[in-house]
Amino acid sequence: MQPISQVLQEMMKSNPELAQRMKDAKSSLESDPIEVLTKPSEKCPYRKCDGTGWIWTKDWSRQNKKDEIDEDGNLKRAEWMEKCQCHEQRLKQSEIDKKLDLAGIPMIFKDATVNSFDVNLYKDNESIETAAIAKKAAGNFVANYETLKNNGKGLYLFSTTKGSGKTRLVSSIANALMKVHSVDLAFIKANDLLTQIKKTFGDNTTSESEIIKSLREVEVLVIDDLAVEKKSEFAERVFYDITDYRLEHKKVTLFTSNKTIDNLDQIYKEGRVKSRVKKMCLEIYMPEESIRDEEAEKENEEYERLLFE
Repeated sequence: MQPISQVLQEMMKSNPELAQRMKDAKSSLESDPIEVLTKPSEKCPYRKCDGTGWIWTKDWSRQNKKDEIDEDGNLKRAEWMEKCQCHEQRLKQSEIDKKLDLAGIPMIFKDATVNSFDVNLYKDNESIETAAIAKKAAGNFVANYETLKNNGKGLYLFSTTKGSGKTRLVSSIANALMKVHSVDLAFIKANDLLTQIKKTFGDNTTSESEIIKSLREVEVLVIDDLAVEKKSEFAERVFYDITDYRLEHKKVTLFTSNKTIDNLDQIYKEGRVKSRVKKMCLEIYMPEESIRDEEAEKENEEYERLLFE
């Protein structure tokens, strides 16, 4: 059996073009032995890596050589991985995705944005105008978050009508705050919070104080459907504990409710919750028109096209 080197020599003799290509390749490697082996992909915004955030590089001049330290103390290798320009962006996006998963925003609104809040779903002209004002306020709140944060100012979205878009819009704001400003955020429905605390009674693993402490201290807190529960000293005490701490420490809080701030004392009789919410928030009126059915119809139209077209 002929040695491989001899076989190659005979091939190059019989194929001058192959011999020239190999000679050119050798010359190229000698002049510039560093080669990027990672194939660029559209998954990388800079078209440098394959979408993983890493670039595989090889130094052909060091092939079959052991790793060594040069005069400057740098490690010389034949192959190595380098971070792509998109690597840090991917880490940041991963952190944002994790925050979104942990925030508690309703799954149906996980991808909701302020820009996609469609005011034309409302039928009444007055509702469209009110929704447009609320949408503009939501966008400006996100844009000016740092200033509002320094003053501890949040928003209070109000409408007596169920399905008017309060939860949809406040979820959009929450999503934007996490994506644009990387805030730590918790989203919870008022009734769910009270239920969670009641479950801790007699439970040795989690306490009421631990739940309240976490909601007091989180950077941004969203309480959905405040004051929908029945009147009780327990509910008033819980929401007073949370709002009092957040007011004193200038923590941004967002609320939705079917009662105006001034009417909160219909549920929280002592008036302490109302006074604190009024100090913490700017009141934003939502339309007195439900768009829940319109949203469902629009969504179903898209699925019907998938099924029947």
